[in-house]
Amino acid sequence: MSESRSKWLAFYGEHLESASKGIFEHVEKMIVGTLIVSAGAHVSSDEPLIVLFGYLRHGLVGRGVELFGGVLLLLNFLDGLYKLAKLDWHILYQVVMSLCYVILSVRLIQLILAFRGE
Repeated sequence: MSESRSKWLAFYGEHLESASKGIFEHVEKMIVGTLIVSAGAHVSSDEPLIVLFGYLRHGLVGRGVELFGGVLLLLNFLDGLYKLAKLDWHILYQVVMSLCYVILSVRLIQLILAFRGE
């Protein structure tokens, strides 16, 4: 029993721990970026009840927040692409992972905006 446990812990430490940590870090950064883009879209689409810095227009502030979130998403995407390129995997797998990232980011933004509307 203890031998199988020590084998599992050794396998986990060598192979799975760094991969799962990296995946969760990228997902966390993606969620933060999509929340920022969604917040900017919300501010620029409606006239909120709060006054944001007095004389600034809500649409302008919202577009700036959306741009900041988009830059964060782009930087996270490029970081993930760089880490994928360092691995010795097939190029098709890297393209599929990149498409999944873009599709998931867009879908998360849509879901957050949909829940905000309810």
